[in-house]
Amino acid sequence: MIIGVTGGMGSGKSFVAVLLGKLLGVDVLSADILCRDLLQIQMPGWQGIQEKWGSRFLDFAGNIDRAVLRKVLFAEPEVRRGVEQILHPLVRQEIISRAAEKRVSLEGMVVEVPLLFEVGWQNDFDWIVVVYSEHECCVQRIVRRDSVSQEEGRSAISAQISLEEKALQADSVIENSGPLALTVLQVYHLARLLNL
Repeated sequence: MIIGVTGGMGSGKSFVAVLLGKLLGVDVLSADILCRDLLQIQMPGWQGIQEKWGSRFLDFAGNIDRAVLRKVLFAEPEVRRGVEQILHPLVRQEIISRAAEKRVSLEGMVVEVPLLFEVGWQNDFDWIVVVYSEHECCVQRIVRRDSVSQEEGRSAISAQISLEEKALQADSVIENSGPLALTVLQVYHLARLLNL
């Protein structure tokens, strides 16, 4: 079974994806890590960004300056769309390829995809889990994790489909606003369900 885990920024989807993968005994693939790999020097994502914007997002060593790029992505929607047009097809191709390998070997896989519904990849997965957290909880996590202002955190969240809307489209929802122990219990229960 190929399981997609999604949610909003700061919802805790990475934690849930890793724990679910461990409990099921399957590999975990992160779309964010695939993006990071694709942005390394001379990789396809790096080449696409360099061709489109020249050295605008490169540091002195020729690496993508991710902090600069992240700020621009939130501030300039046209740049965000351009980066997505470069990276999303590459990421999807890699996910589909790895999922096909897992299906052939009769193995499962958990794939963390932050923008799963936004990009319309629902049909690429057998089961979709949405990690839900209350809005202010997500904002505070983003502020702490990314060292950004509350306004920037709220702006980042508003660029995505609401968690309520995502939850309505999910096969399972993990509520992650409260104590960590409750989240862990929910993921254990889900793993048992998916192992049946």
